[in-house]
Amino acid sequence: MLDTLETSPVRSAFCDDDDFLELIEMFVDGIEEKKQILSQEVNPEHLDQIKTLAHQLKGAGAGYGFDELSQLAAKLEEACKSQDRIEIAQQKELLLHHLNRIVV
Repeated sequence: MLDTLETSPVRSAFCDDDDFLELIEMFVDGIEEKKQILSQEVNPEHLDQIKTLAHQLKGAGAGYGFDELSQLAAKLEEACKSQDRIEIAQQKELLLHHLNRIVV
C-alpha cells in the first residue's frame, strides 16, 4: 500500500509568509514527538491518545496550512471512533507517511 504513495516534500500553504514562518517551524519541530505516539501499536490503552492526537492534528494541520494533514488526521479520528483496529492501523500508516514528508 505505502509503496505507491507520494514521496515529494509537503510544505505549508503559508510557507511564503515570513510572519508565519516561525510558527510553522515550531509546529514542524513538534512532529517527531507526534510520530512516536502514532508509531505505538494499536491497542485499547493507546486508542484515546491516538484519537486525541488525530483530533489535534486535524485542527492544527488546517491552521498551519497543511490541509492534507488535516484530512488524513480526520480519517484517523473517525477510525478511532469506530474502533476498527485494521482501519486505525491503515490510517495511522498513511498519516505517519505524510508526517515524514512535511518540511519547513
